[in-house]
Amino acid sequence: MASQTKAPEGAETKKVGKKSQPKRGIKNPFIYGGTVVILVITVIAFVFIPSMGGGFISPTAPSFGSWDGKSITYGADSYFASQVAQINDYLRQQGLSEQNFQLYAYQVWNMAFQSTAIRMAIIDTVEDSGFKVTEKGLDEAMVNNESFFVDGSFSLEKYNSTPLSTRLSLRKTARDDLFVRRYYEDLFTIAPSTAEVGFVAAMAKPKRTIVYAAIPMADFPKDQVKAWAQNNADLFRSLGISRVTVTSSEDDAKKILQQVKENKLSFEDAAKSHSQDAYADKGGDAGTVFYYSFAQDFSDPTGAEKVANLPKGELSEVYKLGEGAWAFFKINAPLSSADLDKGSTLDEAMAYIQEREKGSLESWAIAKANEIISSSDPEAFKRNAAKAGYAIKNAGPFIINLGNPSFYAYNQQMSLLQLPYPTGSQELLAAESNEAFMTELFSLEKGKVSKPLVVDDAVVVFSIADDTPASDEDTSFVKFGYPYFHQESVDSQTRDTFLKSKKFKDEFSATFFKIFQAPQAKATSEKTQTEKETPSN
Repeated sequence: MASQTKAPEGAETKKVGKKSQPKRGIKNPFIYGGTVVILVITVIAFVFIPSMGGGFISPTAPSFGSWDGKSITYGADSYFASQVAQINDYLRQQGLSEQNFQLYAYQVWNMAFQSTAIRMAIIDTVEDSGFKVTEKGLDEAMVNNESFFVDGSFSLEKYNSTPLSTRLSLRKTARDDLFVRRYYEDLFTIAPSTAEVGFVAAMAKPKRTIVYAAIPMADFPKDQVKAWAQNNADLFRSLGISRVTVTSSEDDAKKILQQVKENKLSFEDAAKSHSQDAYADKGGDAGTVFYYSFAQDFSDPTGAEKVANLPKGELSEVYKLGEGAWAFFKINAPLSSADLDKGSTLDEAMAYIQEREKGSLESWAIAKANEIISSSDPEAFKRNAAKAGYAIKNAGPFIINLGNPSFYAYNQQMSLLQLPYPTGSQELLAAESNEAFMTELFSLEKGKVSKPLVVDDAVVVFSIADDTPASDEDTSFVKFGYPYFHQESVDSQTRDTFLKSKKFKDEFSATFFKIFQAPQAKATSEKTQTEKETPSN
């Protein structure tokens, strides 16, 4: 069967699926504010870096890593740059909503960086195999290059008028493209055996419908929430704070703090002019926060306790907050004991349990489930569940389809196994990716009751209501689609192999954030220097 995967030339680019006060802290003060931050990042990503101006640290193209000692740099006419543009265009066409944009530029650039590394690895691999590109082959590629077309055909006059450096660059790109094309031509000749295709198609044969009951973890009793909160009351103490977060350097943070201490700069003005977090526009006022959310930002937990115990109006020292951020604080309201008679505090405790102590919820729900399956008889299970107040529901038919694998062909994404889960049951939406659930579903004897299974935010117990095989017609699409899925899987595995190779050196994050922070660091430094030189009123 002919390959329907993406053409080798572009194969390196993958197509990519209210609480009351006190407030919870922002886990990463460097990233905030959605639209504002993305506007800044996008300007840097698509304007500032290509121009290499505006106070950039180095006059040379930035290096994000290397492949086998060869630096992967960004230049205006580089493959890296073309990938940034292509991936950016693709993601914009997907109509991503605003909440997806916080790390938009980072994702675009990282994908482009990895694509560039993979391309370099492919070229080296093919070259090491002994494959050669002839001058005749390169000449033919240049004749077909639309850069030299006039009225739809190759123009020798336009070719000759193009600067030699540009022609040589295009010729090198054409050579590299031919290496990549050869790699994918060889890769896509690897086809699954008839036996393998038949085995996968057989996975779609068994179909099972179930009768089930679900115990939502959200039903965790309020008295148990309060008991848990009482045992962990220190987490829900509260305090009022303002903060200034600096991402340029610890020294810069200390200099700004010193200006505040010497009354050369008010705390509020320091936050508005220097802070890089969500509270800057409010003069640093973070409101009243729970102690656990305040403490989670600190690299050293003892620092959080020291700050929290300062008296009202006191300034803290500078503390490190995770990677690349430092902060100092002002106490607006002193630390107070947890008010566990307040509904908002108990709501916060429940949110904390759901996010960080889910095992407690699971243990409770499993215990409740065991109460309704004291007998392995399905009818007794249904009676017990109804008596305990849990609705008995039907779902299915299911097939063996863990993770709902898909493949790309004919310009669209298709599911390999064409029977999706025909259930609107909220409790089972995560079942397709739950290995324990799928294993129990297709190993349980008919007439028996399953063990309690954690599926997303509920514990589910079920028995088999119906067990029928799919027809050959139902599985015919799997036989058609599996070779495409196999090709895509081989491609993905080879990419992973390259990216895990010792030849690949990834310095992307350090370089990206150095570039992102460079203008801010320079502005902060210049502003601080100006304030030093300007006499205070």
